[in-house]
Amino acid sequence: MKSKRIKGFETMRTGGETRALYDELEKLPGFIADYGNEQERANRDLGFMCDVLDALLWVLGEMSTEEFRSGAYLNLDKLKAITEEIEERTGERLEDYE
Repeated sequence: MKSKRIKGFETMRTGGETRALYDELEKLPGFIADYGNEQERANRDLGFMCDVLDALLWVLGEMSTEEFRSGAYLNLDKLKAITEEIEERTGERLEDYE
């Protein structure tokens, strides 16, 4: 399968840059959870940041691929099941999707 290049995504970030971003973000969720009010804790950006932190842990090699693919994170099995249901219902195939 030929890899596609997306304009603006030609380079990969360094481990140091990735680590620096993780270090900058890692305390924010706990601080907001401990000291924020209900509205601040319910902010969807907080949930997104937690997902980003999980992905960064995987990229940094601090989480196994098996764990990252599990129901605790990506839940890849559930996503594949949804894809199969869509294929059966629509006749469209993921392998043909571009």
